[in-house]
Amino acid sequence: MKVYQTLGFVDTDQIQGSTSSYKVYNIHVNGVLQCSVRYSQLHDLNEKLKKEFGAQNLPPFPPKRIFTLKGDDLQDRKAQLEQYIQEISQDSTVSSSEIFNDFLRKAQQETRHEEKQAVSLSIFLVNGSKLDLDVYSTDKTNHILEKFLTKMNLPEDLMYYFGLYLVRSEGESSFSVVRVLQEFECPYISLKSLRERRLYKIILRKAFWDQSFDKDVITHRIGLNLLQVQVCLQAESDIAMGWIKSNADSTQRLSQLLKKGSKLEYVQFCQTLPGYGYIEFKPCIANYPQKKSEVVVSVGNYEIKFRSKDLKQGEEIFSVTRIKCWKVSSENSSQDMNCNVDTPVLQLSFEYLVSKGNLRWVCLLSDQAIMMSMSIKSMVNELIRKRKGEKMRRPGDHTPQTKPTFKPRDKSTEVLFDPSEIQDCDSDMGSIQKAKDSLTKIADKLTGTSIISSKQSDESPAFVATTPIQGNIGDDDL
Repeated sequence: MKVYQTLGFVDTDQIQGSTSSYKVYNIHVNGVLQCSVRYSQLHDLNEKLKKEFGAQNLPPFPPKRIFTLKGDDLQDRKAQLEQYIQEISQDSTVSSSEIFNDFLRKAQQETRHEEKQAVSLSIFLVNGSKLDLDVYSTDKTNHILEKFLTKMNLPEDLMYYFGLYLVRSEGESSFSVVRVLQEFECPYISLKSLRERRLYKIILRKAFWDQSFDKDVITHRIGLNLLQVQVCLQAESDIAMGWIKSNADSTQRLSQLLKKGSKLEYVQFCQTLPGYGYIEFKPCIANYPQKKSEVVVSVGNYEIKFRSKDLKQGEEIFSVTRIKCWKVSSENSSQDMNCNVDTPVLQLSFEYLVSKGNLRWVCLLSDQAIMMSMSIKSMVNELIRKRKGEKMRRPGDHTPQTKPTFKPRDKSTEVLFDPSEIQDCDSDMGSIQKAKDSLTKIADKLTGTSIISSKQSDESPAFVATTPIQGNIGDDDL
């Protein structure tokens, strides 16, 4: 989990166990219910984090109470736990630790009542071909990624140039990217828990934004042909879906290169085409360049592009290095957008340096807002890593956890969900809406966080999460 996760406790549930009832706290990540845990489990997590990082480096944890909490006392504890989890998720050292990620994975497994068992999981390439992997239902994302790429004979130092993405079918030949699968989740469980599961699948795509990294991938002496095919297939798919813009001459040139088998030249030519390396999202509504603008958003090459749906207004380009912060909110009426929306929708907003001393909130309404936010943060992470001279991670860079880090609920209680219960994938809108009030109370206490009521300004919506860009990234840094 990184700081771009939309994470928080949004409600409490009363669960009837075999011998007594008990409270659980629901943790939502990126708008989707990740797990439900008891106070004692969170207390155990805090104790392990204190041993690993020191109590002085962690936010205060709500103390134990002798008597069962009710009413306002229970709400106070929920708010304190919410603040605690928000703060540790904002700390990259803690949130990237195996202790924290293992806790969320095991909690997901327990919440979904998923026992470890051998299963088959299909991983797709961008051209629709797939490879069925024999895995365990509780395997984490990174293990599945590494196993898949090992089976394809990809060298270790190139594995994390790629990532696993959850996508939703939008027709016979198109799909929309829902989100990147994270280290703290089990892909099989995440996929299994979806409503209308047949519409979703897991695909392999490049996980970097800088086109110069293509050279590392396509010129590596080991698995060269495999890497060239992978990049070519991705480029061919992006052209077919319109993500990469290709005129008649360019399309003919690409066709000739494919017939010749000139895969390297094919990729190099693709790099010259507008849109190469971008992820394009479904049409949405934005308040830029004017209110109620219908735009198509694409993200890549360290920038965000707004293209007018009818192409009459051209493109608006926003450099990531000029974004001060970005936020995700759930809005019922979207009054600041001057449009009528009957159901809750997600709003992505970022504060942008339009010119010297001129900051402006740019907002858009999209059910893919969370994926957009994650893409922005991924670009920021890549820029920071490049600035520090760090290389792409390798499988050996993470240390396996040898001791259990998750304390299960006691056996006298029952699991929250029956295995047959499923959920929406993209967002739990009602839960996001409930989170707004409680997050507003704790926002000012979080480092670099500012949650603003939509009533204060026409351009400042109420947010459930915030992600300020930290430190020096580029020449246009704020």
